[in-house]
This record gives sequence, C-alpha cells and structure tokens, in this order.
Amino acid sequence: MKKISILFLILSFLAIPNLISAKEIPSGGEIMIDTIIARPLGIASIGLGLGLFIVSSPFSIISGTFVQSGRRLVVYPLKFTFTRGLGDFPGYMEELELVQD
Repeated sequence: MKKISILFLILSFLAIPNLISAKEIPSGGEIMIDTIIARPLGIASIGLGLGLFIVSSPFSIISGTFVQSGRRLVVYPLKFTFTRGLGDFPGYMEELELVQD
C-alpha cells in the first residue's frame, strides 16, 4: 500500500506542470508603459514606415526586396501596435524570416 501511495504521489507531481500555464502575466507597470509610451510610438512608426516604404518602393522593386521591405516597414509595426496584448512585449515578431542570399 505504501508503494502505491508513493507511486501516486510521484505521478501527480509529474502531471502538475502540464496543468499550470507557463504564460507570464504582465505587471501593471508594463501595461502602463505599453499604453503611455509603446502604443503611441507604434502608431507613429506605422506612419513613418509607410512613408519610407512609399519613398523606397521604386528602389526595392528594382532590387527585388519589395515584399520584405513592406513587411519590415509596415506590417511589423502594425502587428506591434494592434495585435499583441497590453504589456506583452516578447514574441510579437516570432514569425521573422531569415533572408539568405
């Protein structure tokens, strides 16, 4: 009986990490910094990136990097500003593609 109890205890301790979520909850300070500083800067970077993308489009078409420059200058600032949760800074650009020549 004692062996069964020990085995049950060991198995239950092994199952606990699967029940607990590893996602970190942002603190109030992180949410405030995101709301006051990061989101407005994200909106400004969308406008600046869009302007730079329009100006650099003829050159990026010639060099064959039109799509890549559009992603970097317009899409990633849009994702940073509008698709992530408040205070959630890491991992918003996990889908980065490495360009190999």
